[in-house]
Amino acid sequence: MLTLHPIFTSHMVFAANKPIRIFGAGCGSASLQFAGYCCTAESDADSWQIKLPPMPYGGPYTLTLVQNEQLLELTDIYVGEVYLLAGQSNMQFKLSESLTPPDTWESNDLMRLFSTRRLEAGDRFLPEDGWVRCTKEDAGDWSAIGYLTGMQISRQKGIAVGLITCYQGASVIESWVPKNTFDKAGIALSDEEKFCDHYYPEYTVWNSDGALYDQLCSQIVPFSLNAVLWYQGESDCSVAEGKVYAQELALLIDTWRDAFSDPQLFFAVVQIADNHEPHRAGWKLIQQAQLEIPALRDHVQTIICADVCEDYEIHPRTKDKLALRLADALMQQR
Repeated sequence: MLTLHPIFTSHMVFAANKPIRIFGAGCGSASLQFAGYCCTAESDADSWQIKLPPMPYGGPYTLTLVQNEQLLELTDIYVGEVYLLAGQSNMQFKLSESLTPPDTWESNDLMRLFSTRRLEAGDRFLPEDGWVRCTKEDAGDWSAIGYLTGMQISRQKGIAVGLITCYQGASVIESWVPKNTFDKAGIALSDEEKFCDHYYPEYTVWNSDGALYDQLCSQIVPFSLNAVLWYQGESDCSVAEGKVYAQELALLIDTWRDAFSDPQLFFAVVQIADNHEPHRAGWKLIQQAQLEIPALRDHVQTIICADVCEDYEIHPRTKDKLALRLADALMQQR
């Protein structure tokens, strides 16, 4: 029996102008129809995948999967912009925690969210909820950066925007790549050289080498994306880590592009905000590495936030101006 991966539900968004990959598990065969395409999915192993050609913005569409005279029908599907919200706590930071007034939150039927299952409990939405449409009542539980950026693009372009969560507060960069990725590249730091988040007891469940890549990225790959929004670095701010962070981020970009079968996948890298204490030297090195990454890899843009966010707290509550910059970068790279 063939089954669809949990990311395929009603209200979902496929990435425009990217190959549309539909995949799942199980053995057998089934017929699949979507947006005028009709094809057969077959598998004699544990997984299957069908790839359809890139499509322009549009919808709503219906996806049907028929096998053994049983019909599965997913409705209200759009082709739009799909962004992966990746990184640590500043990407996870909720709209309700920001300075964006609740009376400005909006419902938007064309903006949808899919939440991965994180290693830390407590999310308002879970994978079994499928793709959820944005309502004013629930917006406070969305990523502030995700909501504000997505809303700007959806309203300006009149298109569907799909947001996929892939974040974990207090996460270190080596947890976001396969195990031994940095060791194989000759990057080897001792525990004493690393920032304390690497071995802080509460964080060890997700900060072992490769943990978040295995547990979170695996819930998404190989779903096509239009861009990755990467906001991370606060947990790697020792001086030793700051000196190698640009190399590590370049390796992460290479790894994720390979995993998503998209060698030109766009990365919008948010430079961490200014913070004067207590690890200023390493912090500045991380900021410098984030500035350098567009010179190391094509199709990457660094988004500066120091002049539009607070500099006295690790989690700046002002996110609206930063989101405008992110939205501009994403629209310009089309």
